Amino acid sequence: MKKVESMTMQIMNTNFYIEVPSTSYNWKEQVSKWLHYVAKEWSRFIPNNELDQINQLPIGKTLTINSSLYDCLKMANDYYKQTDGLFSPYLKKQIEHHGYDKPFPFYINDKQKDEQNVELKQNVKNPLCFLANHQIYKTSDQPIDLGGFAKGYAAETVKQWLQSRGFRYGIVDGGGDMAIWSDGEKEWTIGIADPYDQEDIGRIKIQNGAIATSNSVYRSWRYHHEVKHHILNGQTGEVATSPIIQATVVTDRLYQAEVATKLSFLMPEKQLQEWLDKRKWRVVRFLVYQDHKTKWIKTGGDHHA
Repeated sequence: MKKVESMTMQIMNTNFYIEVPSTSYNWKEQVSKWLHYVAKEWSRFIPNNELDQINQLPIGKTLTINSSLYDCLKMANDYYKQTDGLFSPYLKKQIEHHGYDKPFPFYINDKQKDEQNVELKQNVKNPLCFLANHQIYKTSDQPIDLGGFAKGYAAETVKQWLQSRGFRYGIVDGGGDMAIWSDGEKEWTIGIADPYDQEDIGRIKIQNGAIATSNSVYRSWRYHHEVKHHILNGQTGEVATSPIIQATVVTDRLYQAEVATKLSFLMPEKQLQEWLDKRKWRVVRFLVYQDHKTKWIKTGGDHHA
């Protein structure tokens, strides 16, 4: 049996697990530095970090930002435009309006919190303009919350960096959202957990690609006598309503999978299929519905599921 080595980190409110073939190369230090950087500088919960500097930037001003943050934010903004704002990184005000203003899990005492008067709808097509030399120009007050997209980008970056260092296979698992690669030597079998009791209700066999899961059960809370969850409609700023309670997506890149999971709650099925087909994404989705029924849906090329 071939030897492997791994590292585990509790970071971004998530348990990260990374596994690669054994080597004398000291990869763990670089990976740890990168994940700590993203956790510290891209979080909406930490004041005066790089993300907060963007959020505090006055309208009409420019700011030079870190090249990785620029790349991640530009990518998220591209998906914002491609989905007509349904997927949005500009929902910090809205998610906090719904009570999610501290790291999860949290307790809300309704008697101690007053509902703020927030304009939930986003009417701005280009909240940020992306200029040369990693500069951004702010056109409106739409504070950023990169959320799970940042985690997916961070894990995908670790995967690509390890691949570039010659590792033949590996897995970067950020709390069930995974970036996986193999030269054919190794195949992973990944279980899909039931959103309520965590028993496996599906399995995915995969050598190369990414898996992301999002559900409206785990990150949910009661606020002003309503049940809320973290998946928002970017056009309305309201909590998404859907017959789907969990979506697992298998595709080529983890940040793509993060977008597709969110869109599973936000787009009608036919519209989403057309959206994915237009972009030629290879996607397998495993959906769990409120009535506990499940369904596999495949788009494009082949994945094993």
